[in-house]
Amino acid sequence: MANKKIVIVGSGIAGVSAAEAARKNDNEAEIVIYSADTDLPFYRLRIAEVLKDPANAEKLYLHPASWYEERRIKLMPGVNVVGLDCQDQKLALDNNEVVAWDRLILASGSRSFILPLKGFDRENCFSLWSLADARKFAAAIREHNLQTCAIIGGGLLGLEAAWQLIQAGLKVKILEFAPSLMARQLDPRASELVRQYVESLGITVLLSADSEEILGKDSTGPVTGIVLKDGRSVDCDCILMSVGVRANTEVAAEAGLDIGRRIKVNTAMVTSCPQVFAAGDVSEVDEDGFWFGLWSISMNQGKIAGANATGAQLHFEKTVPPYVVNTLNTRIVSQGDLPQEEGAGYRFEITEDAENYSYKKLVYKDDQLVGFILLGDYAKEMVSLQKKL
Repeated sequence: MANKKIVIVGSGIAGVSAAEAARKNDNEAEIVIYSADTDLPFYRLRIAEVLKDPANAEKLYLHPASWYEERRIKLMPGVNVVGLDCQDQKLALDNNEVVAWDRLILASGSRSFILPLKGFDRENCFSLWSLADARKFAAAIREHNLQTCAIIGGGLLGLEAAWQLIQAGLKVKILEFAPSLMARQLDPRASELVRQYVESLGITVLLSADSEEILGKDSTGPVTGIVLKDGRSVDCDCILMSVGVRANTEVAAEAGLDIGRRIKVNTAMVTSCPQVFAAGDVSEVDEDGFWFGLWSISMNQGKIAGANATGAQLHFEKTVPPYVVNTLNTRIVSQGDLPQEEGAGYRFEITEDAENYSYKKLVYKDDQLVGFILLGDYAKEMVSLQKKL
């Protein structure tokens, strides 16, 4: 009997973890990863470091090429999957090749969401998701002597990019659509302290900033600024759009897999096609649509999908890890149940050191710790608090 062929689409942490788990569980299977990226798989959370120093790009690789060779994992970079046939168990590639598979793992991840903003086609407008994106932006900074960047979006990637850009010598202005930073992870006071801290580093923060148009010297020239819908104008000579991601579900949807906002899977990471698994950013678990775009969850799901593709019977447990921002020379952590107000059994314990931008909020329900927010120095207490949740 021929060895099983396991094909993985996507080389993010879910795809690489799937390949590693599959090899550990089946020493004979043929394992192939098809990746749209031309680079080796890399640590995406640190991608903004390339803006500070382009030489950092190769330092972000998860493993050297020899790691894949030693494990007999065939990595096929720069290849896009354009079609999927679940019944015949075949993939169509953009080089006109058709690939057969016994088990398929879809770990195609996400891509940057680009707002339909007038003027974003101008020179020196960027997104930041692949190493190619980062290299392009880093090269423009140096070749065009860029001085001031407006970052549309104040989430994790936007904050990390801001930190790397100011270290590269640029002025940075963060344009956050919401009335506060990290509104989903923090309470209003914690958010305000984060804003104050970010501005103490020389970064300008504009809140309730709804972008209307990117301006240039003429109809097609490079960026000179951006106008907000409330009339405010922001001078800049480059733009980074960082407003979230969209899952790469198109091929799966065209193949008839069950799709919600992402590819639907059960806790074994199996899709509506029994021989196809999905893991990471591209998947959502069970009917409740469980999804968190976190590295640790994608890694875990990849391991489960890879093992199960070789015959294991593992199941994903839907627990929510902490949300951690570890940049800007500080740390921000939130986890658990975080109601906005006390009452209905909830009470808060809050400790603050505003001078040092540190804040600790413990949330109790019926005297049981159910959530916490930690900023700055208090973040070192994360592990001990997690044990009490």
